[in-house]
Amino acid sequence: MIDRQYLATWSLAVDDAGFAQALAALGTWLAASPLVVGSSDDSAADTAASIARLLVEAGQEQARPPDQDREGEQKRGLLAWQPPSADLVDSWPAASLLAAAWSAFVGQTHAGPRLAVRSHAQSWNTLLPMLQTLQHPAVGAASVFVADAFAADGRIDWQLPFQIAVLPDDRLANAFANTPVPRPQPWPYRFGVAGRATPRLEVLVFSGSLRQTAARLLSRRSPSRAALVLILGGLDASDDSKALLRIVAGELAAEGVVCVAPFATAGALADASSGPALPALQHFADALSHNTALDIALAEAFGQGITAVLGDDLLRISTLSHSLGTLTARLRALPADAELAVSEHSLWRLVGDPDRVAATLTRGTRGTAGGVEGADRGQHSGRAGHALPSARSVSPHLLAQGIDESSARYGYDHESDEAAALAEIADEMRASGAAAAVEQGEQRFIQHSFWRKHTEQLVEERRRLQVGVPIMLRLRIGPPDEQWHSAPAAFPAHELPRSQRPHRLQVVFHEPTQLDAPLLGQLLLPRVGPSSVAEFVFTPRIVAAFEGRVSVLHRGRVLQTVLIHSRVAAADEALDASSAGEVISQQLEARVRENWGELGSRRRFDASFILNHSNQQRPLLTGIAGKRAWAKDLSGIDEPIASINQLLSEVAHSVADYSDGLTSGDNRKLFIKLARLGADLYSSLVIDNLQPLQSEGMDVDEATHIQLVSTRADAVVPFEFIYQYPPPDDDAGVDFCPNALQALADGACPQACAGQKEPRRHVCPMGFWGLRKVIERHVYNPAIDVPNQAEVIVQAEPVGTRVRLQLDQGALVAYSQEVKAGEVAPLLAALRQQLPQAVQVAGNWDEWKQAISGSHPSLLVAFPHNAGERQDIALEIGGIAFKTLRLPREYVHVEGAYPLLLLLGCDTASSAQQYANHIRYFRQAGAAVIVSTIATVFGPHAVRVGEKLLEVLLAIHRQSTADEQSGTARQPDAVPCLGEALRAAKRQALLDSLPMALCVVAFGDADWRL
Repeated sequence: MIDRQYLATWSLAVDDAGFAQALAALGTWLAASPLVVGSSDDSAADTAASIARLLVEAGQEQARPPDQDREGEQKRGLLAWQPPSADLVDSWPAASLLAAAWSAFVGQTHAGPRLAVRSHAQSWNTLLPMLQTLQHPAVGAASVFVADAFAADGRIDWQLPFQIAVLPDDRLANAFANTPVPRPQPWPYRFGVAGRATPRLEVLVFSGSLRQTAARLLSRRSPSRAALVLILGGLDASDDSKALLRIVAGELAAEGVVCVAPFATAGALADASSGPALPALQHFADALSHNTALDIALAEAFGQGITAVLGDDLLRISTLSHSLGTLTARLRALPADAELAVSEHSLWRLVGDPDRVAATLTRGTRGTAGGVEGADRGQHSGRAGHALPSARSVSPHLLAQGIDESSARYGYDHESDEAAALAEIADEMRASGAAAAVEQGEQRFIQHSFWRKHTEQLVEERRRLQVGVPIMLRLRIGPPDEQWHSAPAAFPAHELPRSQRPHRLQVVFHEPTQLDAPLLGQLLLPRVGPSSVAEFVFTPRIVAAFEGRVSVLHRGRVLQTVLIHSRVAAADEALDASSAGEVISQQLEARVRENWGELGSRRRFDASFILNHSNQQRPLLTGIAGKRAWAKDLSGIDEPIASINQLLSEVAHSVADYSDGLTSGDNRKLFIKLARLGADLYSSLVIDNLQPLQSEGMDVDEATHIQLVSTRADAVVPFEFIYQYPPPDDDAGVDFCPNALQALADGACPQACAGQKEPRRHVCPMGFWGLRKVIERHVYNPAIDVPNQAEVIVQAEPVGTRVRLQLDQGALVAYSQEVKAGEVAPLLAALRQQLPQAVQVAGNWDEWKQAISGSHPSLLVAFPHNAGERQDIALEIGGIAFKTLRLPREYVHVEGAYPLLLLLGCDTASSAQQYANHIRYFRQAGAAVIVSTIATVFGPHAVRVGEKLLEVLLAIHRQSTADEQSGTARQPDAVPCLGEALRAAKRQALLDSLPMALCVVAFGDADWRL
């Protein structure tokens, strides 16, 4: 039974089928807005014929492709449809006439029309029954969807191979994780489980209903964004369905939301938990691979019982023909001498004779697909370290020309034809790194300008600010422009992931003297030209030097910070000759990422923290998480840091008292004291600022990935010791949680945990952030050679074919005279057993340098003794101290794989702050990552901790190598990265009763793969 609502009287003369046809014709007729349909003297038959002709003309107009538009065919059959308004019912043709006209129209079309509903802010209580009526079989529509809910703003992207995924907590997660990888590879689409390693997807699927999906996203933030959201549990709301759809789209930055009829009535989709939804989803993916329009692919796969809201951008970019156009444009943008390796099968499909564009492959094989940025977009691509069988070396320009000349004959009949060939080219462009070699176009810079009101006019302020005068700061990234102040070094926008869509960047502005809290905004950066403008309004309040920090972030991680220098003058201070040379200037402070060409594969982090000092030299923390930014004065933080370090120093002096098992000996007292100090840090750093994010969908305690950027070496805050459980009481009745050891082994506390029921009577190692979270640390580089360069420069980072740490290329070990040779012997024996290449021992720094230059080891292990302060800090090995200031590269990396450095030394001053100074020097000299400590560790204990860490890291590396060589497919988040591996190693060290493993941290990129 069809709900006719306010159209019951008008449609009384027709049955349900006729009503559906009349409604379809009426909405199309209203959208076309004809001035004259027919004269009043026309017969009913003539009027119906006139309306039918109008409908045909409207359909032909929509289907007429522009010249040279290979996507024009995707517009065929689209008809705009406008909901009728009840107050105009007297002006409509009779329902029977419209039904007859629609029947005649459909009889003249080869395929059913695609009805693009323009809702015009119509009440969804009224609109939804109309959508259901338009899907009646008598209408014969190929698809029905709401087409005007999203603005065509170019913010989404669609890439090949496209990914269809579910979140890890969805009922379909196991079915998706175990979906066989289609053969042969490459394939135009992939199923998987979303995670932080897949920050952007094409399609995200939810097995629950619309209301359940909205509630899930509001209570727990999704790690991935998606262009299209498929809700398989149906539309379980009417009054608030529009609001819920907007919540889902907003949380996922999507421009398409589709609610499928509930599984209970969906036939083949009977039970989401057991995975029968997969055949329909695969049908949908296959249809897209045949160059079927998105709305038709949805209707073919899920039937007409769907509620689809699809933006114009999404309809356009989801077609295979659009991907083809994007790929050919990218091919032409590559340097003339670039080359790609493409299989003969794909070349035959795309250009006919491969000899038109290719010759025998001459270049050497690259790194493995698992070790190539984005090569497999999360799953194994079938390359296993080599070009595909029968690969040919191809000129990108000739290939683009050949595709243009041949594309008119493409049939897109099978997934393994054109779609798979285009997916191979897309993979190859990511894998080869050729896209990163695109010549840089115009340089773009972080730019700012200050504006104030004067006699109701905006006036730019270029000299200084004034107390009490409201000011507007405008920020953008753009080419040189006299109207904007620019940073002294270019923003490397050309190295951002190549995308037709603008990049969405977060920008944070803070000046702690003038502002109580940071201001948060967003920039949309297109491929060329200036970005959008972020505007911040504030009122200076204190006469002082002005040092405003602008931080730019991508996917929750800091990329670059600049400082804006000025002066805040008194309100009554006039400009005079003495201030003529005064200008507002900009300084590049920190560039955390040296090469940004691989940001498309970077994992999303939950929060970032910048540790620095104000212009009054007060220690300051700036935090950014989700849509929230805040600042905190860290004055007084030295006290808990010193207490933690003193406590661990006592352990370091008495290793034996802590070595009989984690829950034995003096470990109980140690962990109780550490937990109480860590709970104090939690109270200071987390509760006031991070806990409010709970209402915004971020579970702070369950968030797992954090970035720390220290712009001064003495700004080291021990986030690893933050204890998130309620602090245990400090008395004899407190003990380890009975599940502590199992929680360390599993990497998570069990749900029914006795310790969490009575947290005041228990202490649990898994309460410490250093064992729960991946904490990526960067410490500043002084940029001695170029003073105006950034303070933070990561010189060795995962990029291109260099995303994997090669830990099996030989090792170099050295140790202080404070460490006995017998204490190092077990570590050396273990390394020689596990590594295929030589393990050398350097007796002093000269021998160390010779080994670096001679054999290029990829694993460096040092147990030095720390001495000196500030510029005179030195590390001693073999009885000889060496000052690390401006450390030459010959002591770390000359050529070959960038090394992993374990720098686990002792510090007689019982302070880790000076030891942190060494980190920046070794990072500048080329270490990929430095594993070090943020508290005192003495000789024997340092060696034991290092031995355990290496045992776990090398085991993970060996398994990863074996999986790669065997072609084992892995979900994106299952690819082992250093951050997770180090966290696992620390947990294992704790199980082996090495509490000093809590001090271990890594400086460098957590995305290095093992």
